[in-house]
Amino acid sequence: MANLKDGIYQGKGSGNRGEVKVSVKVKDNKITDITIDQQDETSGISTAALKKAPKLIVEHQSYNIDAVTGATISFQAVQKAVKDAVSKAGDPSGLDKRVDLRNTVKKDDGKDYRNVNPDDLQFEDHADVLVIGAGAAGLAASITARQKSASVICLEYTSSYMLSDMTLSGGYYNAGGGTSLQKAQGIKDSKDNWNNYLKAVGQGYEDADMRETIVEHAAEDYEWLAGEVGVNFQEVQEIGNEEAMKEYATPAARSHLTVEKSGYGLSKPLYNKAKAVGTKFIFNITAENLITDEKNNVVGVHTNKGNYKAQSVVIATAGFSRNKEMLKSFAPDFAVGESYGSIRQMGDGITMGAEIGAKLKDMWMPIANSIGTQSGDNVCIGPLCTAWTKPYIWVGTDAKRHFREDMYFEYASKKIADLDHGFVWLIFDEGMANEMPAAFSAPAPSPHLKREVEDGYFKKADTIAELAEQINLNPNVLEKTIAKWNNDVNNGQDTEFGRQKDLTAFNAPYYAAKLAPSTPDMAGGLCINTKAEVLDNFDRKISNLFAAGSTTGGWRGMTYPGCGMGITNAIVFGRIAGESAAKNAQVKTDTNSGASQN
Repeated sequence: MANLKDGIYQGKGSGNRGEVKVSVKVKDNKITDITIDQQDETSGISTAALKKAPKLIVEHQSYNIDAVTGATISFQAVQKAVKDAVSKAGDPSGLDKRVDLRNTVKKDDGKDYRNVNPDDLQFEDHADVLVIGAGAAGLAASITARQKSASVICLEYTSSYMLSDMTLSGGYYNAGGGTSLQKAQGIKDSKDNWNNYLKAVGQGYEDADMRETIVEHAAEDYEWLAGEVGVNFQEVQEIGNEEAMKEYATPAARSHLTVEKSGYGLSKPLYNKAKAVGTKFIFNITAENLITDEKNNVVGVHTNKGNYKAQSVVIATAGFSRNKEMLKSFAPDFAVGESYGSIRQMGDGITMGAEIGAKLKDMWMPIANSIGTQSGDNVCIGPLCTAWTKPYIWVGTDAKRHFREDMYFEYASKKIADLDHGFVWLIFDEGMANEMPAAFSAPAPSPHLKREVEDGYFKKADTIAELAEQINLNPNVLEKTIAKWNNDVNNGQDTEFGRQKDLTAFNAPYYAAKLAPSTPDMAGGLCINTKAEVLDNFDRKISNLFAAGSTTGGWRGMTYPGCGMGITNAIVFGRIAGESAAKNAQVKTDTNSGASQN
């Protein structure tokens, strides 16, 4: 039991963007209040975590809490700061007890909700349209269904709309064919030209109807986002494989970046719009099963907090990039590293659909074959190596280089996956650490990698031999590899693999980070048609069931087209799903009673 002196104590802990400082009030050997005095964490993404951490620590009388927050590093920074503060108050014994809140949301009752009589069930609430998931697809579907006069309930597993993959993204929306912003920047593009590009990178692996649907609607949906929803876009950038495909299509910038340069710039206005049009949101609720009647018509959803009835159900629960067991079965290359997408990407919606006979498609396919390195619990960041100007190399578990490191990230991911153990060590020096966080994708690491090194995710040493020991590599081999690189750099040529970019020599101290294939999410899932209706294994639509976003498969081809395409797919088919679901609900209502239930 803790033995603490009453008073107010200050503490600090390393966060994502520097130190988080707190004041902790102690009375009668208990933590009674926590105030965050200083923090520079990312606005929006970290807001919910910074509000939640003090409350949970006081409630559970522990600074060792595992919780679903979506901003793990910020949450842990508060915990570190509280630990630092109470250690100054005396003996904090007992305040470090582990409290696991991650799995308390789901409580499966073990019942089968397939082919039941709905009259035998009790329902907590009902709506014309029930949307599962408050990410890009779910919010787009909710807004559109409400605008078609349907009542809408949106169920969200986490505590906030801010915990979606969209929020964690770089804030891009991908659209071609001549958006107003493309035209303002003098970018010449057409729908045919964009379609030709998507066909070239897709190589026939994409669903042609879904591709053409995206081409047809993406530009108008950009105008909807920029106009009606209120997303502020700053510029269009060319961030894809356009130059490599110029034989098939004229290169054009299509990645539309928000002013915030963050997915927060997309998620906040979408959520505000959904609220404004009357969507009812329920957070901290887990959808577990689709409820079907005797004819396999979907009539609602069973959750850990009861049953919810609807004329139409839209699944928008993202993919399964955080589910290691599903990754091992369908995409083992990505089971080695960590996803840099949302913590909620567990494949729930895909599993629920499959349980009632939904067809699955492209389960092996990631949204992007990228690379990432773990920088915290459930946190993965992507090094933008092709833009680095300081020295870096990749070595396998044999401490040797195996290929040039300046290749397109899609190809790099596949090369790394083919190596023994499926990962490499990213070796760099102080020069690169001092350029952080611009050298990594969102969520950005801490300044000078201070927190990552403190927490043990990145390694740092004054000599190559010491670094090798920390990462279990042969010191002699790694020293030879670095010496060979430095010698080649001094002679102006990579004699091993012909790398052209960033030929600079290493200087102490040295850093290492484990680098593995990574993805924001998977791009395989439920099979849908162009109306976002979910299909069964015989390509027949499942009555009353719709889906959109990375819960679905078919929209992506062999190579990722460019930044923002995952968001585009979610918005385009989310809007289609919302419209189709609302129309279906109206038909059901007219058929059943001639009047709306709500």
